[in-house]
This record gives sequence, C-alpha cells and structure tokens, in this order.
Amino acid sequence: MSLKWRITIVTALLIALSSSAIGTASYFSISRAQMSAIDTTLTNALGAQPARMVERQLSRNNAQLSFYSPIAIALVDDTGQVTVVRPAGTESAPATFPELPLSSLGNGNQALQTFTDPITGEEYRLLARPAGRGYEAIAVTSLSEYNSTLHQILISVFFFVLGVTVLGAMASWVVVRRFFAPVDSMIAAAGAIAQGDTEQRVPDAPPGTELGDLSQSLNTMINSLTRSIARVEESENSLRTFISDASHEIRTPLTVIRGYTEILRSHGDINAERDLRALERIDSESQRLERLVTSLLALEGQQTDLTPESTIMLTEKVRNHFADLEVISPRPVSLELANITLTGHADAWDQLLGNITQNIARYTPPGSPVTVLLTTSNVDGREWAHLVVDDCGPGIPASQRLDIFGRFARLDQSRSTETGGFGLGMSIMKAVVDAHGGTITLDTSTCGGLQIKIDIPI
Repeated sequence: MSLKWRITIVTALLIALSSSAIGTASYFSISRAQMSAIDTTLTNALGAQPARMVERQLSRNNAQLSFYSPIAIALVDDTGQVTVVRPAGTESAPATFPELPLSSLGNGNQALQTFTDPITGEEYRLLARPAGRGYEAIAVTSLSEYNSTLHQILISVFFFVLGVTVLGAMASWVVVRRFFAPVDSMIAAAGAIAQGDTEQRVPDAPPGTELGDLSQSLNTMINSLTRSIARVEESENSLRTFISDASHEIRTPLTVIRGYTEILRSHGDINAERDLRALERIDSESQRLERLVTSLLALEGQQTDLTPESTIMLTEKVRNHFADLEVISPRPVSLELANITLTGHADAWDQLLGNITQNIARYTPPGSPVTVLLTTSNVDGREWAHLVVDDCGPGIPASQRLDIFGRFARLDQSRSTETGGFGLGMSIMKAVVDAHGGTITLDTSTCGGLQIKIDIPI
C-alpha cells in the first residue's frame, strides 16, 4: 500500500474516532437531558402534596381530562392493592396501565426508577411518593417515545460519523495527492534517469519545504553522478584508445621479427648475406619493441610515482642535453641559461630533456638553429623557473597542440614509426611537468617552428 493511501486511511480513522466521540457524547447528553425532563414532569404531576392531588382526582369520579396526558396516576396501599386514579391518554382512549414492580415500592421514600411491563414488554418511568395512611402515590409514563427518539438520534449519529468520515477521507485524498504531486514527479524523473536519461532532472518543489530541500539535494547528487559517469566514460574511451594504439605499435615489430625468424627457419641452405640481413632486422625490431615497452612503463611510472626526490642543477642538465644535440646532430644551439637549482626527480628531467632534443633532431631540418632560454621570476612571493626552447622545424598547428599531449598522438595519423617515435614523447613530457606542479604549453617560435614553454615552481 502506497504512503498516500496509508495517510488517507489514518486520517479517515482519526476523523471517524473524533466524530464518533462527538456523536457519543451528544447521544448521552441528549439522553440525560430527556430523562431529566421526564423526571421533572413526573415530579410536577404529583405536586408538592401527593395526597391532596390524589383526593382531587378521586373527587372528580375518575373523570378524564379532555386533553391528552402522557402520565398515569395511581394509588398503592400497604397491601399492594393498586388503584388507578387517572390513566394516561385521553378520556376517549385511555392507555393501559402497566403492571407495577410492587416489590420495589412501599419503602416510604421518594423513588425514581425505570421498569419494564412484563405483559407488554414496554419500558416505563415511575415516581413513587408517600401519600399518607400507608398509601403511596405513583406517577407513571411510557418511555416508548423517549426510546424512539434515542433510536433516531443513534441512527443520525451513525450516518453523521459515516458521512463526516467519507467526506474527510475524500478531502484528505485530494490534499494528499496534491501534496505528493512533487514526489510523483520526482519518482518519474528518477525512473527516467535510471533508464539512462541523464539529462533529466527532478522537478523543483516549493523552496523552504522538506520536499524543496529534497529536490535540490537530489538534483545536486544527479549532477555529480552525471559528471562522474562522463568522467568514467571518458576514461574508458581513453583506455580503449590506449589499448588499441599500444596493440598496434607492439604488433608491428613482432610481425617483422616473426617474419624474419620464419625466413631463417625455412631455408636449409646457408646464405650469409641473407641471414645477416634477417638477424639485423630482428635485432633492430627487438630494440624498437624494447624502446616502446620502456616508454610505456616510463609513462605509467610517471603517472604513479614521480615525486620530487632530490636537489638537481637544472641549468647543468639543460646545458648537457643540448650539448649532446650539437654533437649528435650538428646544428647551432644558442643557450641563455640562468643558474637554477630546484627539487625534482632527476631521471624524469633527463627523460623530458632527452625527448625535446630527440624531437628536434628527428623533425627539424639539419643545420637549423635552436634557441634555449632558462630564466626565473617571482609571482606572488613564489619563485618560478621558465624554460623556453625554440626550433625552426615544421612546428605544430594550433588546432592540434592540445591533442599532441595524448598517448600515441601523431600529427599525420598514419601511426608510422619509421622515424623511430611511438607518439609517447609529448605525453611523457607533460606527465613529468605535471608531477612537478608546473605547466607546459606549445606555441610558434620566432622562425616559424615550434616553441616549447615549461614553467616549474622552484
């Protein structure tokens, strides 16, 4: 059973109990008031001197009054003999006098009591008062009209309670449905969200109410869950892309190795030139595969454990790596380096600088100049190191500068690794910079090539 029905039923029960209590109190109050009126009528019928009233009635020779009287007057002697002084009813249609409960009379005191006529089964109200010389004056009236009135009142109370309960239940149902309308909307919205409609939101309820606070909290929770789901989906897509790219990169050298291995196994004759070529290709592809796996492991390690661990001379490392670039790939390198010492991960910096120099040697024309600038600045009381490297190569289009930091990202989308790269260098560089709390940005150099700007807190 729904909460709306339970509230309606409880409300109807409370209304029924309340109206029943009111009806019961009214019933007994009316009953007592009517019985008190009957007792007063009986007392007035006997008067202050019952003996004299009886004598007046007897002097009339039991003549009936012309008007209707609901009270009968009788005289009872000490032997139990009953003499009807005046019957109830009219002169032309007197009412039958009931059989009195004589055993409860004769005590000489005024007494009011209710009894049932054993012959007719009708209830009567009786007042007995001493009338002198061993007699008692009796005033008797039928309670049939009294009982009929109470019966009608009882029926009226029953239908009153029933009507009030039904009307109250209907009004309660209307109010409860209106009150729960926001809840029904919330349930519908929650069902739609559960079916995958993450754009759905819980309707707002009146502000300042419990339902208003609930709808606001639910919408906040749904927004948070939606963002979490989006991040999970993005992570899953990135993972699928990474697995696909890694599988492609690893499959290529393995295919080459397997092919040359089959060549060596399938020829029984000895061919020194052919076998030497096969062994050289197996060796080069094995080294290529080793470099790829090393890069993958390095990249994963930089994401999990690149905490700065020692004091390093950044100036010395920059100078050494670009000196190697001049020796290995002869090209003019201009250095302008400030003396900077910082806390960092030495191996990670070697890998970052090595990737920069390898990219310059691989992608820029031979003999093209390279400019390296290492400076410091103070921003809001915090000292920063700035490394700027300008080359005169083809550069990177502005639209692809953010994507190039992704794993296996290449500008030509051909996945070719003939130049020796795997598309991991820029991703590794960004991982190192992020681990040291810095930023890396790409721009266009003064000669139209690529400019790499790295900012690191010292």
